[in-house]
Amino acid sequence: MNKKQLWLKIANYHFEHLVATHLWDDIISKFGGENPSSKAFADKLSRKLNWSKKFASKAIWEYKKFVYLGVISDFSITPSKIIDQVWHEHLLFSAGYRKFCKDVIEYDFDHNPELIPFNSQTETFHSQYFHTIELYKTEFGIAPPAEIWEETKFKGNIKKKENQKNNSFDAGFSNYIGTNPLISMFPDSDVNNLEFGNGEFGGGGGTGNFEIFSSDSGDSSSCGSSCSSSCGSSCGGD
Repeated sequence: MNKKQLWLKIANYHFEHLVATHLWDDIISKFGGENPSSKAFADKLSRKLNWSKKFASKAIWEYKKFVYLGVISDFSITPSKIIDQVWHEHLLFSAGYRKFCKDVIEYDFDHNPELIPFNSQTETFHSQYFHTIELYKTEFGIAPPAEIWEETKFKGNIKKKENQKNNSFDAGFSNYIGTNPLISMFPDSDVNNLEFGNGEFGGGGGTGNFEIFSSDSGDSSSCGSSCSSSCGSSCGGD
């Protein structure tokens, strides 16, 4: 499976694994016949986290991008607070999440929360978050939407170091098939706005304006949650 195949599987995944067989008729009756399981998941997020359904659907779309980055990267990536909240809710459906990892991404994308926070980890989390944003820009050709990606989990700020601004990472992704960015594999369309399943809970990546690490002034927030694509993932904070 190459990058494009992986992304299409993730993008077209509608959280069917979360719905128990005996609940299908009820879910379809409540949310309609078009991607009812995705709508049900977004509805759960909106109710539990006090989000609008539009915001919840966009957060789900960005969560799918995060999962894609976690699978193809060969370094530890870090989610934003919003992405991590979606991830936590997905994980609560433990059997469904296991099926998602097995059937869709074919990868054990584990979540290993940080047991005890250490101040010494702050800079590491900052660097991982920075590289995650850079990888996002490389793969999807745009900056991530600030309303989803800007807020981090980690409490505390780090003064941005100049060498971090231009810090580079290995774009070879030796642990995954296909080294070209995903955006280059969709020459006739915008991978960020593809509407899968009529799009209500599909497209929405849209344009981004994320400059949290590109400014020359001020401090930058760091994130205390990370996931490692080599053997699963870890998440700082709660």
